[in-house]
Amino acid sequence: MAVLGGVTKRMRLCLIFPKSTFLEDPMVFPPLGLWWLWSVLERAGHEVSFIDMSEHNLKPKDIPRGFDAYLVSGTSPQGREIRKLGLEFRRRGVPAVLGGPHATNYPRNSRKYYPLVVRREGEQAVLKAISHIERGMPLEFLSDEDLAGSRNGDREAAERYQQGIIEEPFVADLGSVPIPNRSYADHYRYYLADENGEKRRGTTMFTSRGCPKRCDFCDSPNLWSRVVRNTPMPKLVDELRQIRELGFDAVQFYDDILPINPRRVRELCGHLQAFGLIWRCFCRVDIISKHGGKEYLKFMHDHGLREVLIGAESGSQKILDNIHKETTVEQNATVLEWCDEVGIRCKLSFIIGLPGETYETLEETKSFLRRHLIRANRRIHHKVDLCSYIPMAGTPIYKAVMRQRGDGADVDEEFDSYGYHPGENFSDFDLQWNVDAALMDNFFYEPEVMDEGVQPDEVFYKGRMGAVRAIVSTSSLGREELQRARDEMEAEVRAAGISY
Repeated sequence: MAVLGGVTKRMRLCLIFPKSTFLEDPMVFPPLGLWWLWSVLERAGHEVSFIDMSEHNLKPKDIPRGFDAYLVSGTSPQGREIRKLGLEFRRRGVPAVLGGPHATNYPRNSRKYYPLVVRREGEQAVLKAISHIERGMPLEFLSDEDLAGSRNGDREAAERYQQGIIEEPFVADLGSVPIPNRSYADHYRYYLADENGEKRRGTTMFTSRGCPKRCDFCDSPNLWSRVVRNTPMPKLVDELRQIRELGFDAVQFYDDILPINPRRVRELCGHLQAFGLIWRCFCRVDIISKHGGKEYLKFMHDHGLREVLIGAESGSQKILDNIHKETTVEQNATVLEWCDEVGIRCKLSFIIGLPGETYETLEETKSFLRRHLIRANRRIHHKVDLCSYIPMAGTPIYKAVMRQRGDGADVDEEFDSYGYHPGENFSDFDLQWNVDAALMDNFFYEPEVMDEGVQPDEVFYKGRMGAVRAIVSTSSLGREELQRARDEMEAEVRAAGISY
């Protein structure tokens, strides 16, 4: 079996997870991607430390000195904090590497702040980055002029840009990737409620990477590809054993669609039950409907499944079709009913402001919420998440709208076919925005700048009602109208006592 690792010099490395300023409690879900790298780098012989900037509300200047290199990974909502960290390391003149979803989706902008940018999976690429640093690679940052030149045929500028971009092939055998280092896991506060309401302490885990589905708002295929790669079951059993020995009683699975392979899920369920773990996962209503429906859900419930997150997205079939969701409004309602009957708590996620949104489609979403949640007599206390749509690079919607605006050349260069559907026409997306895409993270809510007098119970983990700003518009609805519609739905959901 191929094994990741093998460098020549022992280095002192610091892994850094940027602040999650858009979360009310950022110390809930740990950065599992960085913890995979922690294990990879330790196995390669390096001395590794880890810092979550949110834990003690650290500023970039507070980061300890004396490391040979700093490795940062984060998502686009953390983009502002990612830039602050890059500027601090540049000021110090120390090597720094950026990876993760934000680096994957915004590599050009990232090269202004980091001399090395890792795209997509990091387990193999991080060793190459460390090798560059070990050999004394110059710390070169690109100016706006360099980036413009790299897009406009300047060969020298293009070479300077590419010298700082590292992208390795996807890991074919996930069994070769070591189990994440969870030695810091007890610093996080994730709890999953059992059937009797008792909260059990949990942590996160992946059993696979990749998603074969086509949702046009999602960047997962751009990060992992549309090919599902599974971690071998013996490796998963070892990881479950590690989790149990660390004292955890629950697992949040972060696979895009855990139930996609029923035979594999049934085998996994046996191990989860043997370890006495309850669990939560993401699932799709079409997958549940295809593979046994209510009986499939009951089997998983009987083996510890207590909560599912379902991307309902909209109460309008028109919107679901627009974004290639490949699910139906009826399936969303039916699977919610099944979950209620077998005892599984549902969190339904909706996105306001998707392509083609109109007054009529918003009313359909409101009607769905009222009929199936607000006014329904449910035995389970289900949850709702209402998001304002924020377009992210690496998604088909972003690519299509940029093409419509005449900005598609750069997009085509940076994003290949991992997340797209060859041969389809995306010229008719009814959506626009007037914000620099690289700065869209500025529109995530920051509790640290909360208005005076706002009480903790008036906020939720993605922001405060009225503070979540819509930044897109459609031909029928402006930004303010979309924002107001989202806030009205939230107010109605809250008044019904439904959790966020």
